[in-house]
Amino acid sequence: MIHTPLTGRGGGERQILRLAIELQKLGHEVEVFTNAVNEKACYPNLLNKVTINVISHPLVRFKPYRKIAIINIGRNMPKRFDIINNHNFPTEWAAFFAKVRLKIPVVWMCNEPPYWFWRPEQREGRRIINWPLYEVFDKIAVKYIDKIVVLSRVAECLVRKVYNRSSEIVRSGVDIELFHDASGGEVRKKYGLENDFVLLHVGYIDTRRRQSDSVEALYHLSKNYDNVKLILDGSGSREALIRLSEQLGVRDKVLFLRTTDDKELAKVYAASDVFVFPSQITWGLATIEAMAAGKSVIVSKKAGTSEIIQTGVNGIIVGHAKPEELAKAVELLMNNPKLCKKLGENAYEYVKNNLSWEKYARTMEKIFEQTISKN
Repeated sequence: MIHTPLTGRGGGERQILRLAIELQKLGHEVEVFTNAVNEKACYPNLLNKVTINVISHPLVRFKPYRKIAIINIGRNMPKRFDIINNHNFPTEWAAFFAKVRLKIPVVWMCNEPPYWFWRPEQREGRRIINWPLYEVFDKIAVKYIDKIVVLSRVAECLVRKVYNRSSEIVRSGVDIELFHDASGGEVRKKYGLENDFVLLHVGYIDTRRRQSDSVEALYHLSKNYDNVKLILDGSGSREALIRLSEQLGVRDKVLFLRTTDDKELAKVYAASDVFVFPSQITWGLATIEAMAAGKSVIVSKKAGTSEIIQTGVNGIIVGHAKPEELAKAVELLMNNPKLCKKLGENAYEYVKNNLSWEKYARTMEKIFEQTISKN
């Protein structure tokens, strides 16, 4: 298995490590290849259960060339495997070189294609020179991929648009017991939230995650409710969101956290009343974690996780980039505790029955076996 640097906590890092662990439970020999590891920052409790091979390159130290440095993994991977499973861009470049050398099939877990194909703003400045070169090589590399797997129909459409390739949708899992069994009383007491209705938005702070929509929704709610608070939990730059909350007069109602431990994160989910996810993203593991915690979730229709939500059954889907609509959905749940509880219970049941890590691993195992047999 190949992944980009395992130096932080994210859905992609958790996904590959949990898949590797579950495949080992099924009797397979699994090794993960990457070009950098930070054992303290990237799920140490998962890293120590998997064989991690670090194949570095001097270019890793230089940000403009880190993507190219991934190629070194493919050029140095040993010949002792039946199949390569690469995750995340640009591991398809390493997989290309590995396949040419080792003559073994490749299955790409493509959480999303390279962003420059579908985010025009990434072509500005010096990227005008770099990205065309990357695009040509990327499309050549992907032609050598035997099977592409994605998490959602959103990602499936992107793969078809970018590469003119079909892909198979396989939903990843979640640590159901961890999030369902946690208690939020400690977090509420620590931050003085005992009497508040708490909204939660978890994820890396980024324009596509649209934490700004959550802040604006809080602003609309605060006009009529004094006891509504918002927790934003995630790494990334907070300055713009702090300025926005100050301009809207809700700075005292926004709590910024940067949880670095899974057990602590589970307590944060448990401390919330409603999880909001107005993001435009191909999946959104945080939504699944909130559902596992038994929380009502409100999700943008542009988020991949909206594909498993039925409004009024196990969550609520709202329009993209519509903070007022998001606020109205929150208000509906605030004023209808029975509905809020019902949506949370149904969300938990859906996740428990459909999105375990074991089920994800068994589905991927079948894909690996089918791909090997065809080659």
